[in-house]
Amino acid sequence: MDRSRLAHFIDQRVGELPLAEPVFLTPAATVRDAVARMRGGSRSCVLAMEGGRLAGIFTERDVLTRCMGPDFDWEQPLNRGLLTRDPVTVPGDTTVGDAIALMQRHRYRTLPVLENGAVVGLVRLGELLQHFAESFAEEVLNLPPRPHQVVATREGG
Repeated sequence: MDRSRLAHFIDQRVGELPLAEPVFLTPAATVRDAVARMRGGSRSCVLAMEGGRLAGIFTERDVLTRCMGPDFDWEQPLNRGLLTRDPVTVPGDTTVGDAIALMQRHRYRTLPVLENGAVVGLVRLGELLQHFAESFAEEVLNLPPRPHQVVATREGG
């Protein structure tokens, strides 16, 4: 793999990439409404806005870890401890490499991107991987199915 091309990819700014459009709700929105909005737009999260600022994020992982109890009230508001308050965000001039490192460190798949305090989009790990695969199509498509596998004996006659 060409190191200069890889360095260029890693040094790109997330604000230069096509960012996912976020879904906004208020913290008072119900869990049912949040899940319906996520499902309707094939979104992995919704952002809770309060007074023009990002107050929290509610993700698919939150649904699975906080909402799956047998007596869960789907009509309760998100602000009852279901939101991740003051989520980690990145400015648009954050490099792709730094965004990936931050996602890895915190086990996030989505980061809100802010410009001047306003959410301008979402950078998602899956889309970064897709962008990587498109940028290095020949290298990615020519990888062996099991790169760690070493053939000890020659096949054939």
